[in-house]
Amino acid sequence: MMRQAKLFPVRIYCMDANALIDLKRHYPSKHIFSRHDLFPAIWEKIEKLIRKGEIISHIEVLREIEIGGDELFRWCRQHKSMFKDPDECQLIELQKVERKYDRDYWNRNINKPGPWADPWLIALAICKEGIIVTNETNAPNKIPFIANHFGITCLNLFEFFNEIGVKYKTGGDT
Repeated sequence: MMRQAKLFPVRIYCMDANALIDLKRHYPSKHIFSRHDLFPAIWEKIEKLIRKGEIISHIEVLREIEIGGDELFRWCRQHKSMFKDPDECQLIELQKVERKYDRDYWNRNINKPGPWADPWLIALAICKEGIIVTNETNAPNKIPFIANHFGITCLNLFEFFNEIGVKYKTGGDT
């Protein structure tokens, strides 16, 4: 299928569960979580990008986060519109994604109890021409390794912050 070039391209970021979990764990904000208010600007920026449809994820990622049943899951439910259901494009791409995994690894993970969002997230990124945000390493059977086969860019959280314009300021500047 040939995709038409967009006149005003918008970057779409597809969030992996581990990126959302690490955001909550390492960048808390009390306006979202009942902890210290250290990073409200990060969460405000993320919520703005969600409202604009520039941050999305897959419903299987929400199912992975649901297992924790914590504040992050409650926050995700408040932003449920970011979690996309499977569609025809994803079903087609999922078959291609499956072929890039080691067969034994695929069978172990697809048949385990509970959700496995990784292949769905990659299929979503292919269909939406998105950038995956994950803290997984680039190793066989991991998201960055598989996504690379499809020309999908993966960013870790620090690279994502840089992309969306989150700036760090160290003390001592007046």
